[in-house]
Amino acid sequence: MGCKAKKKGSTFRLGLVLFFCLNILQFGTGCATLEPFGKTLTQGEIPAEWLSAERGWASFYHPSLAGRKTANGEVYKDELYTAAHPTLPFGTLVLVRRVATGRYTIVRINDRGPFVKGRVIDLSRTAAARLGLIAAGVGKVEVFVIPPEHPLLAHL
Repeated sequence: MGCKAKKKGSTFRLGLVLFFCLNILQFGTGCATLEPFGKTLTQGEIPAEWLSAERGWASFYHPSLAGRKTANGEVYKDELYTAAHPTLPFGTLVLVRRVATGRYTIVRINDRGPFVKGRVIDLSRTAAARLGLIAAGVGKVEVFVIPPEHPLLAHL
């Protein structure tokens, strides 16, 4: 899944959350072949309570930003599933789905941005790779907020 058990703290918890999110998607929709990342997801397979925050363009962080602090004080790491959003609270988990392909990933908001007109979210390089955005640089996405009261987050 990309999250190693030897990592501590929020990274490990994020891995657990992603594991539970994806299992609920898999078993809640009856789609036995849905795998964690890089697979397709139709609009009908997204739980109704995961509100669609917006639709627009996604981009990703330039590699030169690795090691710099994000708006919430964390150090940005390319390999984590994190993102920047202009208004969502830090710590919010969102599902980002690429409109053209249906590929998706789940990220945690830990920064502010993007600051380019028409863009709704800046993804870590790893998250962008899961959506297939690296070659193009940008792509149309839908952003779905996973509600904090959702049962899969109850263990946190």
